[in-house]
Formats: sequence, C-alpha cells, structure tokens
Amino acid sequence: MTAQASPPTGAELLVRRLRAYGVRHVFGYPGGPLAPLYDALYHEPAIRHILARDEQAAGFMADGYARATGRPGVCIAVCGPGAFNAATPILTAFSDSVPVLLINGQVPSRDPRSGYYHENDQLSAFAPFTKRQVRVEDPRTLAADLDRAWAAMTEGRPGPVLLDVPGKVLWSRSPDDLPPLPPAPAPLAPRPADIEALARLLTEWRRPLLMAGGGVITAGAEAELLQLAERLGAPVFNSLMGKCALPSDHPLAAGMPWRESTSDASDMASRISPLFAAADGLLAIGCRFTQVTTGSWALRPPAALAQIDIDPAELGRHYPVTLGVHADARAALRALLAVLPPERRQPWAPPPAPQPPWRIAGMDLSSVIRRVLPRDALVVADVTQLAYRMLVEFPVYQPRTFLHPAGAVSMGYGLPAALGARAALPDRVIVAVMGDGCFQITGMELATAVQEKLPVVVILVNDGSLSLIKAIQQRRYQGRYLGVDLLNPDFGLFAKAFGVRCWRADSEASFEAALREAIAGRETGLVEIRLR
Repeated sequence: MTAQASPPTGAELLVRRLRAYGVRHVFGYPGGPLAPLYDALYHEPAIRHILARDEQAAGFMADGYARATGRPGVCIAVCGPGAFNAATPILTAFSDSVPVLLINGQVPSRDPRSGYYHENDQLSAFAPFTKRQVRVEDPRTLAADLDRAWAAMTEGRPGPVLLDVPGKVLWSRSPDDLPPLPPAPAPLAPRPADIEALARLLTEWRRPLLMAGGGVITAGAEAELLQLAERLGAPVFNSLMGKCALPSDHPLAAGMPWRESTSDASDMASRISPLFAAADGLLAIGCRFTQVTTGSWALRPPAALAQIDIDPAELGRHYPVTLGVHADARAALRALLAVLPPERRQPWAPPPAPQPPWRIAGMDLSSVIRRVLPRDALVVADVTQLAYRMLVEFPVYQPRTFLHPAGAVSMGYGLPAALGARAALPDRVIVAVMGDGCFQITGMELATAVQEKLPVVVILVNDGSLSLIKAIQQRRYQGRYLGVDLLNPDFGLFAKAFGVRCWRADSEASFEAALREAIAGRETGLVEIRLR
C-alpha cells in the first residue's frame, strides 16, 4: 500500500509561485521564522539562493539584479532586525522605482508586544517607502496574496513591496491547488487626444529639447526615444536615472543638464546648459526633475513644457506643464511617432563641445575605465567622488549598463548591487566603483562574491575621507572638518583574507594595467587607487 503524499507547506507553495513568476535567484540571510522557507528552497533546484553577509546587502543585490535585467529582484530577511537592516535598500528601490520584493518570516501575532522574539509592526514601518504591504494569514490564500504583491510591484510605476509571512503560515500545510498566474498587465496607453495635442505642440516647436528619465529605461523605450530625437533633430538630455537612455556617442546625446556640479548641487544656475534658454519647447519623458538633475531646480525649462509619465502625480510636480500625458513611456512614444510627420529635421543645435576630462589627483580615471571596459560592461557606481563624475562624463552605449542609487544616495550600494547583477548576467564584465567610506559599509560582501562564485571587480578610490561631505565642509564651513577623515585598514590585506587578489595603483598607467589584468582574470578582484 502506497502512502499518500502530504499536502505542501505554505513555504513550498510560496516557492512554487515564485518559480512560476520566473524567479531564478533570491538573495537573503536566514532566521528562525524563515526555516520552512529555506527548506523549501533547498528542494527547489530552479531557484538559487545567494547568501549575503547581512540583509542590507541582500536588498542591494536584489536591487542590482532588477536594475540590470528589468525583472523584479527578490530578497529574504527575517522579521525585526533582519527586515529593518533591509530597510535602506528597500527605500533605495522606492526612490528609484525599482521592483524589489522583500519576503520576511513574521511572528504569529499582529500585537507588537506579543512576547515573541523579533516582534515588531513591520507593516506600518515600511508603509512610507513601499508600494504595498501584504500580510499572509493563511496558506490557502498565499498564492493570491503573492499575486497581489507582484501586481503592485510591477504595475504602473514599479517599486518595492513587503510580503509579510508568519512562520506558522510557512510550515502549515494546505491543498496544492495553485491557480494559473494572472495575465501580465498591459502597458498604460495614452489617451489619443493627448497624443494629438502633443504632436501639434512638437510640430510647432522649432528648437525642441528632450529630457529622458528612468521611465524610458523602465518601459524599454530607448529605440522609440532615438527615433523621436532623430525625427525632431532634438538634443536629448538625461536625468541621473536616464543615463543609459541614449548611446553617449550619438550626436544628439547632450548628457546631463549641467557639465559640472558643486558639492551639494547648490549655486548651479550658471552651470546649466544654455540650450534650455535657447529652446522653445521641452518634452520630458519619465523624468522626475529631481534636485540633482536640475541643480536644485536652478534649471529653467522653456516656456512650453510637455511631460509624459506613468505616475500622474509627477506631471507638473516641480514645473508647470503645458501638457501632461499619463502613460507608459514606450506606449506614448510609439503612438506619438505614428502621428508625427515622418520627415527628419536637421538638428538645430551642435553636439556638445568636448570638455577636458575631470581629474582626481591629476589622473583621468574615467577615460581609463571606459578604454578598458567592453561596450556592454556594467558599471555600478556607488556614492563617491569618482562615480559622480562618471555620471556626467562616462560614456555608455547600451541600456542598463550604469547603475546608481540616484534618489536615496545610499552608500555601500556598489559591491552588493554588482553581485546581484552578476547573478543575472554571468557572461558580462561588471565593475563596482566605490570610495573608501562606501567600501567599509559593505566590503564584507567580498565573502559572498567568493563563496557564491560571483566574480566582480571593485575599483576602490582610497583618499582617506568621506570626500563629498568633506568638500561641503570646506566650501561652506571654512574647512572646519568633523567626522569626515577615515583611518583605513590595509585594503590589500582585507581582500587577501577572502582569497581576493588586490592591485594598487597611483598613476593612470598603473591603474590601466591593473584594471586590464583584473578583468582578464575573470575572478573577483580589488583595484585600489591610492590618493594619499
């Protein structure tokens, strides 16, 4: 007599549903209430679990995975301290509209003073920086609850979602009756009247500009943006999140609205491109007009401003609009191209004049990195002086090849986000650009790189300070420095402790030689640039 198989646990149903959504990697750190979920992952060969060294890094890995692929990233953290460690990357994803699902194993009671260890009110705490918070109360509703979380994460303007799953739900058993996946939502189409009005506006403008934000990349609208720019002969500026929207070597690529920034993005009026004053119209596509992009809103758009955005709250938020179009960027641009005159106009403005490269301690590091990396390499830029210059002057040629925590400005992003991207893209060259302050926040993830066989190259600028904040104290507070000078370890010995090879460079030539050797090795490496 054959024994009848037991019904699946809630954890098994959750893993099966994730697999059905195409999830192949999860990034996490285990905890007691999560034990049933880890056992279910152990038995699921289609999903690889990648162990971070803390939950903050796991969240950044999921974020890097999502930005590099356009697919949702999934991270796992135990309730209480684990989830709150992950709060910074979840906030980072929320700021930049990145789809990340945070799954945690919660205590059985909703009472934050129930007496269980890890007790807390996560749903309320995460509400300001997640699109939705979903608590699963019964394994029989688990699939529907995950479907609601997935829809909230991916529909419209994407963003992170918290899936709160008590341990009891994970180990309880339930009939195996998972329904089919719900259909994927269709992109939000524009109203035909809005597209007709927008086409009339653009036809009237003789000196149009385009501004590409992260919404272009999220929608996969890069090809449509290029067609529109060439049809109008319009220079294309980009926001921080829109850096990969147009190849940098295209003659209409104008880059950031400014070529040089102050340390705190203040006093920027004289640094804004003169094309904004010369233009008679600006079409912004998926662009939030943030503080850094606009030089603390020193940018003054032309009198006529049209804006396309998936989030109606962004239409006219910072600047009054002549016309706002609530739609997916790709759907809107396709509809617009279909009604615009097909003839290409001649560009009305010359390409940006080449600028002298910015140098750090006399070295042009950005040009070396671009010269060494292949065109499709991914650069993950942390919050550091070199990375900010690369946001302006580093050429990119393909979508999703430059990742940066633009909105939250989260230090320590570089290495773990690069590992998340590496998990998704095993055949690409991936480098993380970090300062010494950033690296000491998440440098332990070298252990993850080695253990999980996720080779990346870290470019570490060691100047012994939190250079961006130090620059503010120098500029605004007469050099009264406090809390910005670092006593650094020997980074070479630190890397060696994990079995990671380290190179040191103090000139352009030695940096280029080291970076070439590190990339050719196809293993995790640390290239330290010493500036002191």
